[in-house]
Amino acid sequence: MGSARVATGPRLAQPEAGLVSDDPLKPGGALEGRLFGHFLRDLSEIREPRPGERIGAWRIEREIGRGGSGVVYLAERADGAYSQQVALKWLRGDRPVPGGRGVLARERELLASLDHPNIARLIDGGETEDGMLWFAMDHVDGATVDGVADSMTLNQRLELVRTLCRAVHHAHRRGLIHGDIKPTNVLVDGRGRPRLVDFGISRIRGAGFGSSYGLTPDYASPEQRRREALTTASDIWQLGRLLEDLVGSEPIPADLRSIIARATAESPEDRYASAEAMGSDIAAWLARRPVTAYDGGALYRLQRLIQRNVLVSAVSAVAVAIIVGGGAWMTLQLAEERDRARAQAERTETALSETKSALARAEALSRFLTDLFRATRPDRPREELPSTEEILDRGAERAMDPEAAPPGERFDMLSTIGQVYRARGRYDDAAPLLETALTLADAAGPLSALDRARARQRLARLMIAAGDPLEDAEALLIEAEGLLAGEADTWDTLVRVRITRTWVERYRGRHDRALALVEPLWWQMPPPGAMDATARAGLLDSLAGLHRAAGDLDRAAAFRDLSLAAFRDIQGEAGQGYVVSLANSVGLEFARGHFEEAERRARRALSLYDRIYDEPVDYRASLRRTLARVLLAAGEVDEAFEVLRDSGEEYARFRGNDPDEWPLYYSTRGHFHVRLGNLDQAAADMQRARELMAEQARDFDHRLAVSVDMLLAWARCRHGDDGQAVLDAIGEDVELLNHQRERAQLREARAACHWRAGEPEAALAELEPLLDTPIPPDKLLDGADRRLLAADILARLDRRDEALARLDEARQAFEVHGLANHPVVERLDRRTVQLR
Repeated sequence: MGSARVATGPRLAQPEAGLVSDDPLKPGGALEGRLFGHFLRDLSEIREPRPGERIGAWRIEREIGRGGSGVVYLAERADGAYSQQVALKWLRGDRPVPGGRGVLARERELLASLDHPNIARLIDGGETEDGMLWFAMDHVDGATVDGVADSMTLNQRLELVRTLCRAVHHAHRRGLIHGDIKPTNVLVDGRGRPRLVDFGISRIRGAGFGSSYGLTPDYASPEQRRREALTTASDIWQLGRLLEDLVGSEPIPADLRSIIARATAESPEDRYASAEAMGSDIAAWLARRPVTAYDGGALYRLQRLIQRNVLVSAVSAVAVAIIVGGGAWMTLQLAEERDRARAQAERTETALSETKSALARAEALSRFLTDLFRATRPDRPREELPSTEEILDRGAERAMDPEAAPPGERFDMLSTIGQVYRARGRYDDAAPLLETALTLADAAGPLSALDRARARQRLARLMIAAGDPLEDAEALLIEAEGLLAGEADTWDTLVRVRITRTWVERYRGRHDRALALVEPLWWQMPPPGAMDATARAGLLDSLAGLHRAAGDLDRAAAFRDLSLAAFRDIQGEAGQGYVVSLANSVGLEFARGHFEEAERRARRALSLYDRIYDEPVDYRASLRRTLARVLLAAGEVDEAFEVLRDSGEEYARFRGNDPDEWPLYYSTRGHFHVRLGNLDQAAADMQRARELMAEQARDFDHRLAVSVDMLLAWARCRHGDDGQAVLDAIGEDVELLNHQRERAQLREARAACHWRAGEPEAALAELEPLLDTPIPPDKLLDGADRRLLAADILARLDRRDEALARLDEARQAFEVHGLANHPVVERLDRRTVQLR
């Protein structure tokens, strides 16, 4: 076959470091792959079974293939239950990789779920008594696709790839990625049916490149070569690469070339959103319909229409004449109107009625909002124009009037103004609007189950933001999910309900439960065109945040990039969704140790926020606070305190408070001072925060209030005062102890108070669990301060060498990130000199 290429970036001429050259197995044994090497650790000898030997329920017949990660045998069932042949993969014992046998059970369970006629099934697997691992998969009696392609027509090759797209999409929906799609892993049986083999290399969605094994260089996607996270987009690239090879050097139409180009685009965001979408474009090409990857304009669509109606040749001739005469657009419009009319005729009367109702409500809402903002027309002096708040209040008053509009229209008015109030932090004003919307939705009338579910989700989101009991918000969200069950077209609302439920679990400190709520939605997500783009982007944003909270930073970064791309496509970089996602990426880059990139993203997001908001907003205040933490860790101490002050002022003004009486500013500033060793100022700030929070108790949830109490005790004990009484008052607070960060701070506070009380052994027992792991980049100051305290305790216990080792750990953590001149390093050096 030929080897035509679409310009999608350079190919690898030689294997890069960490990649393995292609070593295809013999026909019938193309089970060579990467995952199978993952299950071997600490095995230095290779033992291979002999013909006749029994492995599990199988008897070895003969070798049918050999590669870098093991040997493949033809095996037959030996227990007499029934007759069956399998391809049994015997894994090499000299290829240990991270994950070990602990990954085996999880991968086997996932792989066994791949029940698809075009995917070779995983049938069995296990470990022998001497520690060797094996898998049994469907034995496919056929040839590799590149061996039979020359005998196939172009349409047959395209139909084959389309079939593979469906199979790969089936796997993706179950959270599995192949990662090594290539001709030797596609076998064609005697009936011409393709089978994708070696799904043993499948990676759980989001796994990083570092877990890949035996990568085929010429079929490695650009992100695989860059050692980035492995996603479904990598499989799509490889499907496009396979299609490119199967097409070969044949001249092909531009729209078919565009399918290859989109699938093999350099950036994952520029490829098809799913394997199913790629298969749909191939199906459209085969059916002579326009493909989404090609923008050929009206003339192209007309040409495809003519080609579909080849039996009416006279129509083609007339169409050409019309084009020459300038009437092509009219011809195309008539054809499209015909298609739309047919599609409309197929809809049910109920659906049509619902569509008309939704359209009427949308038009009514548009008129309502237009009328509100007509008051801002510049036909009066500027000082007489109403403010945004006055416009919103006028809209709320009208929406609350039972006579203002029919129930469906009032529901939309109430929901819209209520959500704007919530976004602006006016929780008390939002509550009656959203509660009334819920009452309207539940009353008998034209509103649907979908409206009732949305009303519950919106009110629950407000309750969470306002600090209301989480149980009440959770109950509303569970009711919303129940209303969605069995309803059509509910995917977008279900996504929003689940995302809101994740916040309930996150506030409880149960990030694993939060992730379990939304990750299955990602596996099952329909193609972008089949769901609301904003809901899809929100789901990606949620997954990025949850994976970061779970400590999986590589996977979090992959989802964050997808989220940014999705919001950019919807709104551009000036849209709020994009800016919020960009701001959320700052903390992630900080946690990954990319301090300069974190600062760059923060400043970019701040400039975009400034273009969107003229008034104080919590989004921007939160970002300033994160930037202050980044600057402090980077040693830019003065600027860090300035940015923190700006953050506190904006938070306070957003909530309608006096900036000088905003407790969160003082608690955060006190935390900064503790980490810098300014204990007098730290204790004073924490005391001030506690006093202000007691005065403003209704504005803060219990967890935050207890956290400030704990930090005050910690600062006092570090300063030499008695903070134990405050710790005793906290006791074993269950809600607080659900959160890892607060648990660590509580241990540190107890250690400080034991140390002040002359109890070094008890202090060390509290502190040591916090010193067992390396210091994360975004916890450099916390890690250093804890090791300074540990050094003092160890020195008191005459364990000077251990004390010096703890100080050296902290110093090295700063040096790794190029921060050897950080002020905290000076403290570490001074203490080291004292101990020596």
